[in-house]
This record gives sequence, structure tokens and C-alpha cells, in this order.
Amino acid sequence: MNKINNLVESYKQKIDEIAKSNLNIDQKGLMKDILDAISKKENVTEELIQNVYQLLIQRVKVGFTFDAAPTSKVDTVAYLQKDKALSFGESDYNQNTLIIGENYDA
Repeated sequence: MNKINNLVESYKQKIDEIAKSNLNIDQKGLMKDILDAISKKENVTEELIQNVYQLLIQRVKVGFTFDAAPTSKVDTVAYLQKDKALSFGESDYNQNTLIIGENYDA
């Protein structure tokens, strides 16, 4: 049982060493609580503790990371001028609308 407690403590230290950009404090606490709960179970083995730790840190290894969202330039102004040679004919039955904007995920 002492080996298992030492193993759990070493894994807790490794969890603390994970960068804050990968795991926040609450997530680290939850991972430690899970390790504690598993270590207190009857018939627990070192292999089980190792497997639980590997499962918990898989989120860090394959977790999504997001780059900064692109921003539009706000310090410039663009002027548009109609080119009659390239324009479509002005017909009333043509009801198409061009929508210009940004479509970023929330």
C-alpha cells in the first residue's frame, strides 16, 4: 500500500508541473481527487493507478489548442467605386444580394 501511495504522490507532483495553459487549477484538483479515490479502493494495483493516470493526462496530450482569432483591420478605410463596364445589367427581376461580413465561431 505504501508503494501505491508513493506512486499517487509522484503523479500528483507531475500533475502540478503541467503548465497552466494546458490545465487550470480546478482540472488539476479533479485529477488529483480521482487518483486519491482510485487509490483508496480495495484491491487496487500499481498498474491500475498507472492506467488511470495515463487516461487522465491523455486530455492534455491530445487536447485542442486554439490560436488567436483573426481580427479585421480597423485603422484603414476602403473606398469602392462602381465599374459600369464590369457591372451586371440593372434588371428588376434579378434579386440577388451580396452580404459582406465576418463569420467567426463563437
